[in-house]
Amino acid sequence: MAKETKVTLEDALNLAKEHHLSGNLTLAERTYKDVLAVYPEDFMSLHYLAVISYQKNAYDDGITFMKRALEINENDAPSWNILAVMLELVGQLDHAIRAWEKSITINPDYVDALSNYAHASWKVGNFEKAEDLCTHALKIQPDYFPAIINLGDAYQGQKNNEKALEVWKQALEIIPDNPNALINIGNSLRDLGRINESEEYCRKAIAVAPENPDALLNLANALADQGKHEEAEKHYKQATNIQPNHVKAHSNLAITLMAQFRYDEALASAKYAIAFDPSFREAYGHMAIALSELSRLDEAEVAARKAFALAPDSAEAHVDLGQILFTKDNYDEAATLYSAAMELDPDNPRLYLKLSIALERANKFEESIEAIDQAVKLNPEMPEAYHLKGVTYMAANQTDKALKAINKALEIKPDYAEAMSVKSEILQAQGDMEEATKLIQQAIRINNQIPSIYLTLSKLKKFTKDDDDLKVMEDLKKDIHTFGSIQTSPFYYSLFKAYQDIGDYDQAFENLKMGADKKRSTVSYDTLTDRNVFETVKARNTKEVLDNYKGHGSQSDTPIFIVGMPRSGTTLTEQILASHPDVYGAGELYHLTHIESIVGEPLSIENAKEHGDTYVKLISEISDESKNAKRITDKMPGNYARIGQIASILPNAKIIHCRRNPIDTCFSCYKQLFSRGHYWTYDLEELASHYELYHAMMQYWRETLPDNFIEVTYEDTINDFETQARRIVEYAGLEWNDACLTPHKSKRSVLTASKGQVRKPIYKTSIEAWRRYEKQLEPLASRLEKYVKN
Repeated sequence: MAKETKVTLEDALNLAKEHHLSGNLTLAERTYKDVLAVYPEDFMSLHYLAVISYQKNAYDDGITFMKRALEINENDAPSWNILAVMLELVGQLDHAIRAWEKSITINPDYVDALSNYAHASWKVGNFEKAEDLCTHALKIQPDYFPAIINLGDAYQGQKNNEKALEVWKQALEIIPDNPNALINIGNSLRDLGRINESEEYCRKAIAVAPENPDALLNLANALADQGKHEEAEKHYKQATNIQPNHVKAHSNLAITLMAQFRYDEALASAKYAIAFDPSFREAYGHMAIALSELSRLDEAEVAARKAFALAPDSAEAHVDLGQILFTKDNYDEAATLYSAAMELDPDNPRLYLKLSIALERANKFEESIEAIDQAVKLNPEMPEAYHLKGVTYMAANQTDKALKAINKALEIKPDYAEAMSVKSEILQAQGDMEEATKLIQQAIRINNQIPSIYLTLSKLKKFTKDDDDLKVMEDLKKDIHTFGSIQTSPFYYSLFKAYQDIGDYDQAFENLKMGADKKRSTVSYDTLTDRNVFETVKARNTKEVLDNYKGHGSQSDTPIFIVGMPRSGTTLTEQILASHPDVYGAGELYHLTHIESIVGEPLSIENAKEHGDTYVKLISEISDESKNAKRITDKMPGNYARIGQIASILPNAKIIHCRRNPIDTCFSCYKQLFSRGHYWTYDLEELASHYELYHAMMQYWRETLPDNFIEVTYEDTINDFETQARRIVEYAGLEWNDACLTPHKSKRSVLTASKGQVRKPIYKTSIEAWRRYEKQLEPLASRLEKYVKN
């Protein structure tokens, strides 16, 4: 009989360690378990079984083994550290932090535990704690790489990007090609607005780790910030191909797809992100924006509120929800959300851009520009910021500043087709039609798949039946449903113009209606609300009330108000006056609606003069030319509802009411895609109803303030131009000037829908132009026929 060989505990553990060190985890695990069968309380076997479980990603088993080991020896710092790592991996971060606290209590100089604990502290937002732990670890071991990386994270969490950058560059001195350090440096440079440098480091990270999804994500982010969305899209998709559950890559892909107006695809990307992480707030925000662009406003609000509920302290969640509510005319809640967002994250450039859009839509142009300037200060290399600034200055009638901003966008990104389109619009406003045409053609050569830019093109050319541009447009129409409303509506209006040019009026009107319907689906409007507003105006401006204001307003005769329905000849009337050397044509001003908020008190007899003087001061400071002008025109058509206010605060101001055939007026409104407001123009029934309200309002002023304004008829002006021009100039209290007979030669910028027409000599083709579409407009014509002679 063979002699039995006894193996000591020490021999068994040494054998297990040999297997473990050689990478034979199965044999090592079996040996440790054999030891435990004989010595169930052996600490080392339990400890190493936990380590093997960790190596095999069997974290639950590892936690069980390590807890048994610590019951035997609770004063082993490495065991607490390893337990903490596994607890974090299974999502028990609070328990992990307590385990790390135990580890460094046992050994305060245990650098691995200090660094790991710092990383966990960073994850829960305790950045100061993370900084302290890393600093302590690096005092003990200055070249401990994980602690250096984690210290940079701690600084970045405290918004100290410069310090974070410094630390991560130190890390590269230790391991020059470490992808984590390169990735972090790229991120930090992006946060500092140094996008080109960010891209450089992100590309270095990919060079050393081409399959690293985070490196691909960060490069895509840097490219997206520079407006290179197609290239960014490619890298986001590479990241998700390597790591299908990379939530941030899916979410950010949604942003860059929306920048390319591919809202259906963006919605799908946001949904992918949510499928992998139902609590990922950013993806719900992107979903809300995409749904809004697809005219699914109720669904958009649900998504935005979900994002807000998931992260009530997120500034972007505030802004995203605010944008949806603003679109649905819930202005008060939207304003509250915007204010809170700025307090939560004052250093986020994209947040300021979102805020600026909302402020611009609310006609708060100065505040909108301030928000953009803050974004530019934080990130001066974003072309879209300057593009947005140009658009905002255009809306505020400041073409010189708009052109400067757009040129800066094109300096950063020379192939920025959307910016070229905006610049073309500015050049049209300034009367440079030749250069405007060249520029929009260049934009289309760069990217002919941007639907909205064809509206700019349509203003500058007459289409023919075999037109190459029209062929591209017809092909683009096949997938137009995938683009958001910002792209879709203008595209249909451009097709309307093209088909009208070639004489296909049925096709023209069909596309016009689709464009109007699409626009109407994105806005909130109710005729009853307008009716109530108009009735309130009448109630507050009775003859008795208005008589009480006599002698109390400003005595200035500088302002000339040109009012009426949009598209009723207001621009032509202003152009006649602005051709006079003593007149500054200011265009459509929002100042009259803002006087109360500027003065700080509602209008009263006591402050009527202050209201009037404030208005005059505002319009006089628009430009150097306005400061020296004897008269300044305000061509905001809707001020017809404010004639009582004007009479009360500026009794010496001139008011010119422009009239035109009601059916021509309304059809001209219907075929115009307005840059803002006029939501009643996108439905023929609502358009007719609004005209009825307007007509009743003007009839009320004729009865109440008959001597405060004159009325100019568009058809009379066209048919007997000189007589009407002289009448207008005389009413303005000015000596006649022959320049008023050639208003199309004026060099002033015109930003209204009529900017193309005012550059042409007087023509009569717009009179009764609606009859081309008599069949389609019959319901509108029937309702308005009674007003034709009134």
